[in-house]
Amino acid sequence: MSIQTIETRVTKVDNEGQARSRQLANRSENLSSHAHVRYVLSHTATIDGAEYVTFVDTLTRVND
Repeated sequence: MSIQTIETRVTKVDNEGQARSRQLANRSENLSSHAHVRYVLSHTATIDGAEYVTFVDTLTRVND
């Protein structure tokens, strides 16, 4: 089994809506790229900070 993690930091600042949208889109693209090589999202943890939220996605893949 292979395990990968992806960390994505997303701004919570109200006036940075475009940056937040871009960060979330990048996270989605990363998850999609891993799905194309048979990784499955197993768990997502969030770490809440004052100005950012960090998503820690854990992905797994069964090796052939």
